[in-house]
Amino acid sequence: MYRLFLIIFLLIVLYFLLRQMFRGVTGPIRDERSISADSAERDKEQDQMVEDPVCHTFVPRRIAVIEQMGGQTYFFCSKECAVTFRSQHPV
Repeated sequence: MYRLFLIIFLLIVLYFLLRQMFRGVTGPIRDERSISADSAERDKEQDQMVEDPVCHTFVPRRIAVIEQMGGQTYFFCSKECAVTFRSQHPV
């Protein structure tokens, strides 16, 4: 009877050791709270409203047309506004 409990105990310990070892190989497992916090922070950043410098409308960052000009980042509501801005401000 004691042998059976000892074998079950050893199998459980072996199971947890193997599980921990395989987690280490695949990378750290992140907590659900940190995953949801990271995605919430990313969503919040992407939902930030930015102003188009040409027509002065506000658009969410995730759907804005992004252009790098002169080492600065500009956000536009459309490609037409980006072309207009580029023609008005040559680099």
